[in-house]
Amino acid sequence: MIGRFSELGTYRELVNPWDLARVAAGGLLALVGYLIGDSLYDGFDTWLMAASVAVNGLPIVIDAFRGLMQKKVNVDELVSLAIAASVLTGDFLSAAIVSFVMVLGSLVEEATGESARRAIRSLIDLSPKSATVIVEDKEQQTPVADIRAGDILLVKPGERIPVDAAVVSGMTAVDESSITGEPIPAEKTAGDEVYCGTLNQGGAIRIRATKVGADTTLGKVIELVTQAEAHKPESLALIDRYAQWFTPVILLCAAATWLWTGAIDRAITVLIVGCPCALILAAPTAIVAAISRAAKNGILVKGGQYLERVADTRIILFDKTGTLTEGDPKVGTVYAAAGHEENEVLRQAACIEQNSTHPLARAVLKAARYAGITVRAAENLVTEIGLGVTGCIDGCQVEVGSAYMGGGSAALPGALRGHLDTIEQTGATPLIVYRDKRPMGVISVSDHVRTDAAAALAKLKKQGIETLGIVSGDHEQSVRRVGEAVGTTRYWFGLKPDQKLEIIHQLRKEAPGSAIAFVGDGINDAPALAAADVGIAMGAKGTEVALETADIALMRDDLAQLPFLIGLGKKTVTIIKWNIAFGLIFNLIAVIAGGGGLLSPVMGAVVHNIGSVLVVLSSASLALSRTGNK
Repeated sequence: MIGRFSELGTYRELVNPWDLARVAAGGLLALVGYLIGDSLYDGFDTWLMAASVAVNGLPIVIDAFRGLMQKKVNVDELVSLAIAASVLTGDFLSAAIVSFVMVLGSLVEEATGESARRAIRSLIDLSPKSATVIVEDKEQQTPVADIRAGDILLVKPGERIPVDAAVVSGMTAVDESSITGEPIPAEKTAGDEVYCGTLNQGGAIRIRATKVGADTTLGKVIELVTQAEAHKPESLALIDRYAQWFTPVILLCAAATWLWTGAIDRAITVLIVGCPCALILAAPTAIVAAISRAAKNGILVKGGQYLERVADTRIILFDKTGTLTEGDPKVGTVYAAAGHEENEVLRQAACIEQNSTHPLARAVLKAARYAGITVRAAENLVTEIGLGVTGCIDGCQVEVGSAYMGGGSAALPGALRGHLDTIEQTGATPLIVYRDKRPMGVISVSDHVRTDAAAALAKLKKQGIETLGIVSGDHEQSVRRVGEAVGTTRYWFGLKPDQKLEIIHQLRKEAPGSAIAFVGDGINDAPALAAADVGIAMGAKGTEVALETADIALMRDDLAQLPFLIGLGKKTVTIIKWNIAFGLIFNLIAVIAGGGGLLSPVMGAVVHNIGSVLVVLSSASLALSRTGNK
């Protein structure tokens, strides 16, 4: 049952109790009528069977009629005609049993495919309903809905964190598996971020709310997983076209069977078994199961079409900083131009980078804090994606970023140019600080390659990924060093954001038909994430741009999730293709058997639902998939 009537269950409940009671009542009426027969008075069994048809069959007929009124033909019409034909020929027993079996089958399909929706409800349940808010040094229980950004909360051991927040005081270990899928608790101290729905396992901490309600990371996770069900996979286009002409074809088959054999019961059986429920369930059930499985592994997929594109991916491009590297760079040496102090260069850079979330900016701020430098806010800050940040300090324009901001390395004084070359030769990243267009100094920032990167890329090669490349705005030596460490096949360096898009377009021409995935941090790489066939964001927790721009987000910030994702995509497409083939063959055999008299209308209803349940169970196997984990 695929039309409106198939929506028996709700997303809030496993099975609607009213629907379950109604189905049971209709079945009981049919059973009593069959057992008692005419023992009480003549025609009593017919009345009971008619009541059973009214309880279970009438809603099917009503929904089919509504579909016709809306000019939407679906497979409910086939079952409705079968029920009506049985009633008109006086076969109330077949009509009652067919109605009961079809409706019961709908409930079984709904319950079997409910796992992903239970996962969504379990996520919703992670957020506590109330929290302890500190007001004038007093603890006060407050509904979570009333908490606002900036409120100070107390979270005790064993309690779930109610909002996204920053730790103000205390030390603890937090189980973040509900967000990242990582089972090992993360240590948290003052200044660290914590996320709604995660579990405080250690000591009591005070936190300052930064995001509340639907704006929290958990809120966005729930929204994404929920919306993912609404996105149709590309394979559904074929199934939708098939379903449009399938109903008329089955009607013709039923009419031909009646005219050829003269047996109305055979025609009714053809109508029943001809419903392509198994075929129509082929893709949606697989997609829901796969998205649910990915979410349990800390991977958010915005829609089934992206899983299909992942399966077709042959080229994966990576950003360097924060993707192939750990994203925790450290400042090495600060070189000052003549007439400037090293601490002044660092101070100017820190003031400009204060509100930036880029890993290099965090490194500068951390170095300034360790040096005891007072950092104050700059004015008129402007971020030039892929280049750097510009702002005003004491009436002067200060720029921090690559050499491109000042016209290239040739514009630097000889001494600074020599330091720049030294930094690049070591594989570190240089940040040049300009004041009023004049270079003040160069800051050396270095990052380490992720320990799991080489192993993850090796697995991707085994999975059939033909090109693994780096596209980076960094200098050649740094990009080459990382590429050699992780095993990429190609790399591009010194790129501006628009040039990264050119690389993607160039690769499309080189390998037409191959899907291209781009993996980045979701901030500076937003244009490339949007332009790629599949945009995959690393470290998506707390990064709004990643959740909004990317098609897929790796919440655990772990490259080892990529082979699992590719494997899951391939297995999902395989299951969908198997389901479609099974649905077509199953329906063909059932129609032939029904027309040949091998199946009665009642047996046809049973066989029909067996096919649907087998497809759902096949799709449900994706929820247990371990593909790519080895």
